[in-house]
Amino acid sequence: MTTTKDSPATHTPHTSPAPRRRRNRAIRWRSTIQDVTVEMHARKSRAILLIVAVALATGALVTALGISHIAARQVDADLAASTVNSVTVVPRPVESATGMTFPDDAEERARSLDLVAEVGRRLDISGSASATVTRDVLGEGDPVSVTVAGATSGYVPAVGGTLSGDQAWLLDTDEDIVCVGPAAAEALGIPVTANPTGLSLRIDGKLYDVVGFVTSGDVNLDSVVFVPYSHALAVVGSDDEASLRVLTHPGGGVPVAHTIRSVIRPDAPERLRASSVVDVSDLRAGVTTQMDRLAAGIGALLLVLTILLIANAMIVSVMSRTAEIGVRRALGASRSAVASLFLIEGGAVGFLGGLTGSALAVVSLLAVSLVHEWSAVMNPVVIGLGPLVGVVAGLVSSLYPAFRAAGIEPALAVRSD
Repeated sequence: MTTTKDSPATHTPHTSPAPRRRRNRAIRWRSTIQDVTVEMHARKSRAILLIVAVALATGALVTALGISHIAARQVDADLAASTVNSVTVVPRPVESATGMTFPDDAEERARSLDLVAEVGRRLDISGSASATVTRDVLGEGDPVSVTVAGATSGYVPAVGGTLSGDQAWLLDTDEDIVCVGPAAAEALGIPVTANPTGLSLRIDGKLYDVVGFVTSGDVNLDSVVFVPYSHALAVVGSDDEASLRVLTHPGGGVPVAHTIRSVIRPDAPERLRASSVVDVSDLRAGVTTQMDRLAAGIGALLLVLTILLIANAMIVSVMSRTAEIGVRRALGASRSAVASLFLIEGGAVGFLGGLTGSALAVVSLLAVSLVHEWSAVMNPVVIGLGPLVGVVAGLVSSLYPAFRAAGIEPALAVRSD
């Protein structure tokens, strides 16, 4: 063939069908999403009820998991604070041992450890010797049932309590003074005041001046009357029943418990027994696991009920739209296109419900933390579970209705009432 300058040869470019298929597929998906939007808008009441149901279920699940996480952290912190930072040292019976178990400077020796925050000794008088406490300064009142114990000034802070007034240091002397718990003060008719000057009581007929009041900590001190430790030691005669309490800085319980005996009695550490600081990591892990299982069980039950609710609503929707589905099939819609209508609707309902549920869960967690004075620690993974779980629940609940809709025959559908 001859080609002239005025009539150049023309070439028809070859067009691949792949871009056309992708374009048609995008158009079909856009059309399906529009149909789902129209259907949900037309049946707003049903859609809203389904979204609320999913929101309540996912919100309850996320809230339960969040409370489990926050409560487990709080329990973990409380267990760690109450066990790891407290050590008790008591005498150990040793044959042929003589003399006092605790040296006079036991507190100073214990404080030489860097991790020790507070330390003090206690020796109860009431359990081993007579200690009759009377109300009035003349000793003519009726005896009052209270606990009388000797203590050094560091004992009350070591058990987490407080001593009012600025003369608590007198517990380390031989002065005739007392510090009184609030319940003991009430029983003795002594007013709890910031200035106890002029207040006194009698123990075994001996007059003692009140120099301060005690508030409880880890140990209940409400009904205790504290005298100087030296007084208790003089009455009892030995420190076999005494105890030394140590409050450590965070994380110092284990090393202090291992070394305290040798620090206080380097010559005879076997005469002392230090309380073992229990490693509560297994207990804390067990608490967390059990709470997570409980939360997951409650959430799973709610989700099952929600899935059944959505599935029932979808089946009703399929039955009410039988004629519409038949027309779609008659116009060329495939089974997968019909099924996708209900799957997308279920996924959309689940996503919106899950998103709303997560928002409700955040508000609930903040409210629970505020009421219980917990630290509101939000786990992003737990909060993000709401929309994901909602979508999964929506898709699962829509599977059977979608397959049922896809199986409708056009000829029968268009003739149904």
